[in-house]
Amino acid sequence: MEYVRNVCSDIQVLRTMWFSKIAGDTHKERLECFYGPQAHAYDNFRARFLHGREGMLKACAQEMKRLQNQDGLVWVDLGGGTGQNVETMARFFDISQFEKIYVVDICGPLCEVARKNVKQRGWNNVEVFEADVCEFKPETAPATLITFSYSLSMIPPFLDAVDKAVSYLDPAVGIIGVADFFTSSKYDSPARQHSYLTRWFWRCIFDLDNVDLGPERRQYLDHLFKKVYEENRTGHIPYVPLLKVPYYIWLGRLN
Repeated sequence: MEYVRNVCSDIQVLRTMWFSKIAGDTHKERLECFYGPQAHAYDNFRARFLHGREGMLKACAQEMKRLQNQDGLVWVDLGGGTGQNVETMARFFDISQFEKIYVVDICGPLCEVARKNVKQRGWNNVEVFEADVCEFKPETAPATLITFSYSLSMIPPFLDAVDKAVSYLDPAVGIIGVADFFTSSKYDSPARQHSYLTRWFWRCIFDLDNVDLGPERRQYLDHLFKKVYEENRTGHIPYVPLLKVPYYIWLGRLN
């Protein structure tokens, strides 16, 4: 019975991803149109799709362990959705070491699920903000850790989002972690390079859901930060045989 329920939930998510028309005049309206019908099933499906999330958080946890005796650790999860990243991070790092954890997302339905998760798990140091990441600034700045987990590709003004994050990242010890889907530029590093067909195919497919896999985001990260960790891999899509989508894990600190 549980298996049947999970499959039914997956079908609803896939129907929204593949067949629903995304409507709205603003970025917030478009996201809520897309995620509203699938918010309740979001985590179960994404756990088998967002392959780089766990690896990114594990790498971030290793960086935080070097600072765990330092007071005032602050984590800002930008585009944090349902708060699943906090639960995943707890497997690798004692999240009570953070003075404050901010889960920030512009999508109301996802924030509602996040608040329920925070309450059910008794996370007293976690606060959910329904806000534009390009405008949000934590009250307890500077931030020790900032993460974009499969969110940077969905933020149209990504320059503003990254610049805002830089404005409150601790310049001495702060870490920024990113996991996302991607395509390379025409001429890229060997570890990132994709063929023309790969670049064209995945950018077209994800563009249908207003997700931009272009290389500009990573180029800007490389420009602003000193890279401390990187992985480039591919992962399966649930119910889609043979095809594997490229994704990356990237950590950096301010130059």
